[in-house]
Amino acid sequence: MRKTSLALAISALLSALPIASVQASESCTPLTGKEAGLDTGRSSAARCLPGINPLQDQQWHLLNSGQNAFSSRGGVAGNDLNLWWAHRTGVQGQGINVAVVDDGLAIAHPDLADNVRPGSKNVVTGSSDPTPTDPDSAHGTSVSGLIGAVDNGIGTLGVAPRVQLQGFNLLDERSKQLQKDWIYALGGSTATADNRVFNQSYGMSLVDPQSASGLDQVQLDRLFEQQTQQAQGAAYIKAAGNGFNRIAAGDYMFSRTGVLPKLPFENSNIDPSNSNFWNLVVSAINADGVRSSYSSVGSNVFLSAPGGEYGTDAPAMVTTDLPGCDMGYNRTDDPSTNRLHNNPQLDVTCDYNGVMNGTSSATPNTSGAMALLMSAYPDLSVRDLRDLLARNATRIDAGQQPVQVSYTAANGQPRQVTGLEGWERNAAGLWYSPTYGFGLIDVNKALTAAANHTPLPPLVQLPVQKVTVPRSEGSIADVGSSATRSSTQVAQALTVEAVQVTVSLDHQRLPDLLIELVSPSGSSWVTCAPRGCATCACSPTSSMAKRPRASGDWR
Repeated sequence: MRKTSLALAISALLSALPIASVQASESCTPLTGKEAGLDTGRSSAARCLPGINPLQDQQWHLLNSGQNAFSSRGGVAGNDLNLWWAHRTGVQGQGINVAVVDDGLAIAHPDLADNVRPGSKNVVTGSSDPTPTDPDSAHGTSVSGLIGAVDNGIGTLGVAPRVQLQGFNLLDERSKQLQKDWIYALGGSTATADNRVFNQSYGMSLVDPQSASGLDQVQLDRLFEQQTQQAQGAAYIKAAGNGFNRIAAGDYMFSRTGVLPKLPFENSNIDPSNSNFWNLVVSAINADGVRSSYSSVGSNVFLSAPGGEYGTDAPAMVTTDLPGCDMGYNRTDDPSTNRLHNNPQLDVTCDYNGVMNGTSSATPNTSGAMALLMSAYPDLSVRDLRDLLARNATRIDAGQQPVQVSYTAANGQPRQVTGLEGWERNAAGLWYSPTYGFGLIDVNKALTAAANHTPLPPLVQLPVQKVTVPRSEGSIADVGSSATRSSTQVAQALTVEAVQVTVSLDHQRLPDLLIELVSPSGSSWVTCAPRGCATCACSPTSSMAKRPRASGDWR
């Protein structure tokens, strides 16, 4: 199955609305980081973003003041990465290398060139220049700008504007997506092994389940483990997917119509690469501070970050584009209602766009946030940094309720089960939601907490336990009055950091199945929600980020 990018940018007719004014933040002076009693939160009086880049005031993911990002309306102030204090104290990603594995990277882009380091690769031509030639292959360049656009006064500002970037065009239409190229780009080469962050704004939309035990995936999982475990380790940041309402498969788009609208059309963990511990999976929020309309959900989601909507009726991302008015998202032959597009007053050479979105955007925003923490605390391990981000994330959309599925059982009795959880407090005292993970990233809070962080103990991995349920005992009743169960015993008294479950079953109505994991303490997780469609299947492979005790009966 071919991996594809996860942006959802769209085009429409030009708008006649006036251009919102854009002001540079020249008065936002540096801080030492030692100011006593300074509030570093999202409502601080000291909240401002340094830099004199003409488009940065419309980059709501950096600092959300309710700006419209050249769309029809603005968002809700404060729903951003909360990184202003990091930037004001000089924490901007310096010393951190980031790999962008995507459809290419325009290495000569005026807002990226100074942050591009040697080691990029064009897997189609074999050269070191992954700059796209296809006008539609702007995805990786937009992703790169979100991570590391240079603070040079030209256009936009990256989350980590002093990182060093490499680009790889595995998602180029001409790429054969060979396993050797994936391994090269994802750290399995001397040219790429020193990257501390690997951005993966791609995924697979699967109509049918796919095993996570294929040779290619196993090889990549081993590489991820190796790179994560060595020294301080590398962070693999992965997009959750854009399948809440529809999925793309080949040349076809599948949309649901009126079936269980509050349940996901496609679970995030249906993509095998989304269901391993080594990938930090990210969902998307919009400028209002709630789930982006498209964002996939699931028990594998670890954090949420800004991804936006479509840039027309509501803000998307403002970021770099393929240079030139005949290339990329912002071009004269494909006009958009986003008012940055085809506007010579703001972008005469069409080097930027305002419609980049998707969990493809939430992912680089997370990669940039991770780079900021790594830059400030280079001796902390990736596990420690993940822990800091989780413990200090913001519980947004706090009133989110679980989705209940009601039906009449075969015995005639009404029954109600939870199809998708809302916010729940886990055994570690942390709030968790399959929609938002541990919450919206708060860079400043994580940085502050890092100063007094106690490193985690060494990671312990338990061997896989296989449980076989005889067909005579494992029959799944149609509209049953109780669940079909299996269980396994764990003897070790450990605190669980993550659990990975793979379920193999044969059933004629996979979309109707709800698969739940219950810990010895009674905590439960929906690892596979019933899919919100009538004819699609679900892969019950999941990685969960909750923390019960390990010992006892898991079922």
